[in-house]
Amino acid sequence: MTYLKNPPFDEKDFPSFAAIREQFGFVPNFFPEQIRRPDLMEAQINLMGTILLKDGALLRQQKEYIFLVCSAANLSTYCVTAHCEIVRMLKLEGPEPEQIAVDHVHAKISIADKALLNFCTKLNDQSAKIDAGDVETLRTYGFSEQQILEAIVTTGFARFANVVAFGLGTVPDFENRKIAEALGKAKALDRSTDVASAAG
Repeated sequence: MTYLKNPPFDEKDFPSFAAIREQFGFVPNFFPEQIRRPDLMEAQINLMGTILLKDGALLRQQKEYIFLVCSAANLSTYCVTAHCEIVRMLKLEGPEPEQIAVDHVHAKISIADKALLNFCTKLNDQSAKIDAGDVETLRTYGFSEQQILEAIVTTGFARFANVVAFGLGTVPDFENRKIAEALGKAKALDRSTDVASAAG
């Protein structure tokens, strides 16, 4: 059950939904929940198209991986399950997307990609602690200025999408037991830490 009350709608009235369905094979719940403000919804769809879907300096797989690790760090079950399915639908070769989301450090991906995901995780979790040294580390792994910029923007977009999904109370499009259990444990640990901090 989502938090906002949305009117019934006809998908045909939203041409962008057809484009999303063609790209992903489904229309994520995230978008229909915003039909009361089609202008905001369209702006997000355009951002997604530019940041995630268009060819850029980073590979599509790298951008999906960034989205997965950041969404998992933010405990966004909705975004992680959606992007796990998207990775499968795109037939991107590599480890199971759940492995990337929950434990990219031990996944069978290149050292350079691990460094990229480490950087994005730090940027997501501790933005104020990012410094020139973090960016220089990416350069030592061969990442160009364009690729680093794209990684930063993708991280920011993932965080934005996570916050919107939480605010809307977006129901996951797919059931994913692995992700539900992993993020459920992390949420429980987060809550117990908060309680302990409040008590102390």
